[in-house]
Amino acid sequence: MLFFIMDFPVYPPCKSLVLGLLLLLATLQTDVAASDMAHRPCVLVLHSYAPDFSWTRDLHAGIVSVLLAPEVQASYRVEYIDAKHYSSPAYFDRLLGLYREKYTGSHFDGIILTDDHALDQVVRYYRDELFPQAPIVACGINDPKSVPANTGDINIIIERVAHQETLNAALRQNPGTRKVYVMIDNTLTGQSILRDFSEQVQPFTSRVEVEILPAMNYDELIQFARERTKGELIYLLVYFQDAVGQLFEAEEIPRVIAANSPVPVYVAWDFQMHSGAVGGCVTSAFGHGQKAAQTLLDRLAGKGPPAMYDKLQGLNQHTYNYAALQRFSIPLSSLPENSVLLDRPLSYFEAHRSVILTALAIISVLGVIIALLIQNVIRQRKINLGNAEILALSREVIETQLELMSTLGEVIETRSHDTANHVRRVAAYSALLGEKYGLAAEDILLIEAAAPMHDVGKIGIPDSILHKPGKLTTEEYEKIKHHTVIGQRILHTSNRKLISSARTIALQHHERWDGTGYPCGLKGEEISLLARICALADVYDALSLSRVYKKAWPRDKVLQFIRQERGGMFDPQIVDLFFEHLDELEAIKLRLSDPVSLPDSEGILGPVHCPKRECI
Repeated sequence: MLFFIMDFPVYPPCKSLVLGLLLLLATLQTDVAASDMAHRPCVLVLHSYAPDFSWTRDLHAGIVSVLLAPEVQASYRVEYIDAKHYSSPAYFDRLLGLYREKYTGSHFDGIILTDDHALDQVVRYYRDELFPQAPIVACGINDPKSVPANTGDINIIIERVAHQETLNAALRQNPGTRKVYVMIDNTLTGQSILRDFSEQVQPFTSRVEVEILPAMNYDELIQFARERTKGELIYLLVYFQDAVGQLFEAEEIPRVIAANSPVPVYVAWDFQMHSGAVGGCVTSAFGHGQKAAQTLLDRLAGKGPPAMYDKLQGLNQHTYNYAALQRFSIPLSSLPENSVLLDRPLSYFEAHRSVILTALAIISVLGVIIALLIQNVIRQRKINLGNAEILALSREVIETQLELMSTLGEVIETRSHDTANHVRRVAAYSALLGEKYGLAAEDILLIEAAAPMHDVGKIGIPDSILHKPGKLTTEEYEKIKHHTVIGQRILHTSNRKLISSARTIALQHHERWDGTGYPCGLKGEEISLLARICALADVYDALSLSRVYKKAWPRDKVLQFIRQERGGMFDPQIVDLFFEHLDELEAIKLRLSDPVSLPDSEGILGPVHCPKRECI
C-alpha cells in the first residue's frame, strides 16, 4: 500500500494524528493479510485406491484443481488406503494404528473421501476417534444402498452411471442391433454397479435383448469378444478381477476386449476411453473430484450443500473415440449434441489455422503496401537513394568503430611493450576457435572485434609494473591482476553488444575453468564462452612471444603447457578444438607475424616528413 503525503505545513498535533492514522492503516493491512492466511482451509484427502489406478489419479486432479485455485489456495494432505491390492482385516487394523500415530490431535478443516472403502473405514473407525468435528465429503460412492447407515452429516456424491443414456445412444448409432452383452466382474464394486444397471435397463428389455454375462477368466473374455457377430454390442462395465481372481489395471480389460471384438464396445467411465472402445455417456472422475472439493468449500462457507448428490449433470458427458467411430462406420451426425470427440484428426484449416490466418494477414498488408507504393513510386525512388547514402555512411561508421577498437587494443599492447600484431593474432585465433566451436556468424564477428580489448585495463597499471623486467612482487602482482576490473569499468558506459562483449572479455579472460582464476573465481561455464575462447588465444600467443619479463617459449613447451591445463586453466572442449586445428592457428601466426623493428629514425620518435610544396 502506498501513502502519498502532500507538501504542506503540519502542526505538531496534526502531525501526531497523521502518523497515528498511517500506523493504524498499516496495522489493518497486516491484519487483513494474516486473516487471509488464517482462512485458507487445511484438508485431508483419503483415497480408497492407490495412484496407479487412473480413476484415483483423475479424482485427485479434480480435487486439487479446486483446492489450489487462486481464490482458495488450501493446504492438503493425501493418504491412499490401496484397497484394490490390500483388503484384509489385519491390513485395515495396521492402517488404523498408523493413522492414529499420524493424526491423533491433528486438526483438519475438512476431509474428502473417494470411493466406498474410504467412506466405510472412516464411518467405522476413524471419524469418532480421529476426526470428530471435521466436515466430511465423500465422492465416487457406488449407489445410495452402499452408503453406511451411520454416516451422520457426511455429504455423499453418488457415482451415478448413465447406463440409459449410453444404451440409448448406442442403439441410435447402431440401428439393427438385436442383442447387448453386459460384461462386469464379480467384485463388491461390480455387484453394486450391477444393481444400479439392472434398475436402469428395464425400459430397454422391450426394444433389445440384454444379457448380463457371468464372470469369466481372461482367456474366456477374449474368446467371447472374438465370437461376436453383426447385430450385437458389448457394454463393458468394470472388470478389475476375472473369475479366477486375477487382478487387472483399470484400462487393461477394456483395451483387449475392444481390440478383439468385431462389434462396437461401449463403456461407462472416462478412464476406459483410450482403450479403443467407442465410448458412451461416461462418468468423469475429474468431475467427481471437482464436485467433492467444491461441496466441501460450500459447506465450510455455510451454504448448506445437499446431503446426497446423485444427479448426472456435471459428472457425466457423452464422449466418443473418433478412430472407433470410423472403424464401425458410425456417422458423427448420430452423436448426441455437445458430445466430446477424442483423437479426431484436425482438418487442414485447423491444423494450419495460424499459418493460413497469418498468410491472409500478410497478403492483406502486402496489398495495402503495393497500393501505397504505386501511388508514391517517384517519391520512394528519392527515399531509396537517400537510404543508400545512409546505409553507406552507417557501414563506414561501423567499420570505423571496429578499426578504433582494434587500434585502441594495439596502443594498449604497445604500452606494455607487446607488439600491435599480438591483438590482431588473438582476434584471429579467437574467430577461428569460435567458428570451430559452432558460433553463429554474428558471434564470430563479435569476438573478433571485441578480443583486441581484452587488456584495455592495462591503461590503469603503472609503467613501473608493466615494464619491470624481473619477477613481480606479491603486491605488484595483485595490482596487475586489477587490470581486469579496470577494463570492465572503462567499458561499462555502454550496453551495445560489441562494447558489452568487450567488457565481459576484459573482466573474465583471466578466470580459470577450475575456478582458481581472477578476479571473481568463476568456474566452468560460469565464465562467458567468448572469454574462455579469448583466454586460450591470448595465452597461446603470449607464451610464443618474448616479453620484457620473459623469453618466448619453444613451440613444444607451449603446446605441452596448454595440454596440461586442459580442464585447469582452459575449457577442455576449446583445448580439443585448438589441437584439432593447430595447423590453421599456426598459419595465422605466420601470416600475422611481427614485422622487423624499424630503426628509431623511422619509428614513432623519428623526424617528421612533411609533403613537398609544388611551385606555382
